[in-house]
Amino acid sequence: MEKLYNSIYNSLDRRDYTAARKYIEELAPHDPVEAARLMVSLYIEQEDSRGAMQAWDKLDTLLPHDFFTQFLHARILFMEKRYVSAYKELKDIQLPSDKMYGYGEKIANLMGQCCRILGRTGEAAQAYKKAAEWASEPALKAMEYSNYLFNLHYSGSHSAEYLRQQAAGFGQLFREIDAFKQYRQRDSEKPLRIGYLSPDIRHHVVLCFCYDLLTAYSRDKFEVYVYMLGPEDEYSDKIRRHVTGWRNLRGLPFRDAARVIHDDEIDILVDLAGHTKGNGLPIMAYKPAPVQISGIGYFASTGLDAVDYFLGDCSLDGDGASHEFVEDLIVLPHSHFCYRPLHNVPLPKEAPFLGNGYVTFGSFNNFAKVTDEVLAVWNKILTAVPQSHLLLKASVFDGGETEGYTRERLLKAGLPMDRVECRGFSEDYLSSYGDMDIALDTFPYPGGGTSCDALYMGRPLISLVGKSHGERFGYSLLKNLGLEELAAFSEDEYISRAVMLAEDRELLAGLQKSIRGMMQKSPLMDSRLYLQEMEAAYSDAWEKYELGQRK
Repeated sequence: MEKLYNSIYNSLDRRDYTAARKYIEELAPHDPVEAARLMVSLYIEQEDSRGAMQAWDKLDTLLPHDFFTQFLHARILFMEKRYVSAYKELKDIQLPSDKMYGYGEKIANLMGQCCRILGRTGEAAQAYKKAAEWASEPALKAMEYSNYLFNLHYSGSHSAEYLRQQAAGFGQLFREIDAFKQYRQRDSEKPLRIGYLSPDIRHHVVLCFCYDLLTAYSRDKFEVYVYMLGPEDEYSDKIRRHVTGWRNLRGLPFRDAARVIHDDEIDILVDLAGHTKGNGLPIMAYKPAPVQISGIGYFASTGLDAVDYFLGDCSLDGDGASHEFVEDLIVLPHSHFCYRPLHNVPLPKEAPFLGNGYVTFGSFNNFAKVTDEVLAVWNKILTAVPQSHLLLKASVFDGGETEGYTRERLLKAGLPMDRVECRGFSEDYLSSYGDMDIALDTFPYPGGGTSCDALYMGRPLISLVGKSHGERFGYSLLKNLGLEELAAFSEDEYISRAVMLAEDRELLAGLQKSIRGMMQKSPLMDSRLYLQEMEAAYSDAWEKYELGQRK
């Protein structure tokens, strides 16, 4: 029997599912319960939700009602996008204390994913925190702690000091590692070597913000290396042709990946992911480059002492911003990124309100950012602008029980559902801005790529300005665009600005026609200005290092 079990597990490890199925069928007469579980697990590994549920239905009578069986069922429900049912199944699990460190991380991670999708953001953060505590492997612990930190920001109930302390907890995970300390003696006559570390140098929103950094740099002053941490596509190939070096470090142990960067003699390593999915912060912890910077793809401190600087700008970072970060801030004089859309989509030909007879507000943001507080404010706007409509577009409206659950949230918030249109996710969503008149930003976690896309498609953005770096993204956009009048510093101002713009149809029509041109002429899309400011920041950071002013 032991040999048969080993054959099953080895086949699963090799992803030889045909062989695994054969061995499971051989096991069934001897251990029907374990064979039933393994058959369900096999389909889950293949990401075949239909096969998994069919196997479950067929074998349900054999499976005992224990925590592992419940977890398997929850995984199937999650694959079927039945997030409400998966959440309920997970809530019902009673995990024995002696199993916490074997299964707790997986169960808590799945709970975190369900809660985030369902807008239960506080529960999501706590689930990921438990997952980090229960993770036995350092890589899993780091991943789950990143998930925890990321989800903390969906709620505005935490102080900057608390968020900084929690971020510093991530740094504590790496306090015992043997970081690199010796670096090459750089020839001052040679270009600075800049390395960019990211899983997202592909068809991804982050590429919209760093495309020019990777392609329009001064080749007489800088060499650029990309360290990719994920799958590649045709956009990756485009970038590869512009850079000095390209390495894909996906799957390498953290120290081995750091060794590759160190051996490339990178002077300044720039992390573009922060605590987002698939990030390389555990690699940064080894300090493979003498100067390390984080920014663009994330909005808060990494928590790592090994990261010297965090990238910001004068609109994001006020007097108290330094208290949010363990890093020093690089405060650019204009925008901390340069936007470049990945698709060439023409502007809508006509303002929607002209044909509809009413103004349509809208949001295409990740719906995890749409808290009950946001919905309450949007409801006040719809009340103040009679006949106005609200257009929402997000994956939670793809159908099924999750859409039903989300629509119930909208109803509980008091929204007039006869004036609310809910659309599911689509790849070509930019054209849908043609059905919206005014974009409403989320808060305290504002939009990023969706806000830029809305403005580029000629839709004015109403944004609520928070106190922290990450809560001021919309303000930075509008300030650089010359439309800071659309930024509000209280919920009442947010409502009044939305109402004012909806009532001034001449101004609204004019903005819809002119915003793209304004954006193209602004620091948001001025590649030359942006590269000058970024390259000056790199040179300054390197000079401080050489003078011994940095650790």
